[in-house]
Amino acid sequence: MPDNIERELEKIKFQIRLIGETIDHRSYPIPFLVIEMDWDDKDLDKAHDIFEKYDDKLEREEKVNWKEFETELRDTFGIGYQTVKSIVLAFYRNQQWTRVCAGYAKAYECIEFHEIIRSENA
Repeated sequence: MPDNIERELEKIKFQIRLIGETIDHRSYPIPFLVIEMDWDDKDLDKAHDIFEKYDDKLEREEKVNWKEFETELRDTFGIGYQTVKSIVLAFYRNQQWTRVCAGYAKAYECIEFHEIIRSENA
């Protein structure tokens, strides 16, 4: 790729990251997540597919292995535990896959998940 095109792409990526920093992660959790994770639409679809898989298990009242859920997210996106928590919070704040988010939050209680636990116990 010619240097000037590569430089322009890098400049656009930088500008988008700066815009992303101005997005309120509580008001716009999914756009914030997509920019923070550097995802495209296919990555977001993969995340939805994983959450849907575990939501279906909950719907069928199957026992869910939350470690398996976490591992699937980690392996799919090459991320760590802290980033899994960010994804769960983003979907929960966006009112998507709330059963899955609550189930995972209850299995791995931590300070970041207090908002989920409080909401689910209210």
